Amino acid sequence: MPTLPLQHRIELVTAPTAEPLTLTEVKSQLRIEHNDDDGLIARLIQTAIDYVDVTGTLGKAMITQTWGEWIAPNPGTVTLSLGPVQSVSAIKYYDTDNALQTATLSDFYVLGTKGQTTMKPKPGKAWPSTFTRDDAIKIEYVIGYGDARSDVPQTVRHGLMMLIGHWYENRENELMGTISKTLPHGFEALMDYERGSWYG
Repeated sequence: MPTLPLQHRIELVTAPTAEPLTLTEVKSQLRIEHNDDDGLIARLIQTAIDYVDVTGTLGKAMITQTWGEWIAPNPGTVTLSLGPVQSVSAIKYYDTDNALQTATLSDFYVLGTKGQTTMKPKPGKAWPSTFTRDDAIKIEYVIGYGDARSDVPQTVRHGLMMLIGHWYENRENELMGTISKTLPHGFEALMDYERGSWYG
């Protein structure tokens, strides 16, 4: 998972409205023609997504979603911890009276690429004056490859399929309520095509 800077805290603001895989295409990949295990397969799909997405092994969001990142006062230049970044949607902060306010987004530069995005005030502007607390400023930003499952790289989607197939064929632990930590051969290599250099 991503290594967050000291005193950074993240939280999901808006969840994705789609999933990178459907039950139908997973069953087709696994060559399953019956409906007896649909509940199990749906649960494995969700578990695989949770295992990979955002703070999981991929370290990036697959489908568009919004996260908030809380940071300490007077941060200087901020490197956003999550990605791929599509846009910054809001900057909120606790003012000197400890009341939550919204800053003027146009006062800040958003620089870099989807892989690494930084923010800093424009010339003549500054981060707002805040109450003294570790979570004084909240940056809300949109991340993900896109709105549709077709926007997710095929390497990532295929890795998810491999993971689900492995868990489906080795389901003893799944039926007991736990997930095996053994990963299918090739899964890590597929994730490596897309995940950031922080992973290790």
